[in-house]
Amino acid sequence: YDEKSATSIVVFDVFYRGLQCFIFPIIVRLCQGQYFGRIFRNASINSLAAWEQTLVTQFIVIPFIYYPSFFLITGYLQNLSTKEVIERGSKMILLLLRRNWMFWIPAQFIQFRFIGEPYQIPFLCTVGLFWTFILSTSAGSSRSSQAVNVT
Repeated sequence: YDEKSATSIVVFDVFYRGLQCFIFPIIVRLCQGQYFGRIFRNASINSLAAWEQTLVTQFIVIPFIYYPSFFLITGYLQNLSTKEVIERGSKMILLLLRRNWMFWIPAQFIQFRFIGEPYQIPFLCTVGLFWTFILSTSAGSSRSSQAVNVT
């Protein structure tokens, strides 16, 4: 058991869950199916909105907000230097993005398509428990990150 690793994961998770409460209503408001609706004219507007919201989250928020925050918070709480944080993130980002997309694209489509907005964060917290296990075993400890095979 690595106490610094566990603490850093918890601190990051609390930070990001709070950030989701702010970001998701904006994504929902901006992505109502109007973009994909121009291409897929006969598709359900609710499904198109869910796809737009999922893809914005997964291909903008995750690589540009979630993972930089993850590596900064967990790295600094595990006493890594800025250089070590950057090296750790650079080594692990591709592996983690692939795992993230395999897990979260289906989960977030379900969230945006079938879960009412007031219940989305509780849904994500529940599903996120499983993701936190995957993330902590993949990248939680700065000591184990050197042994991760990115291919």
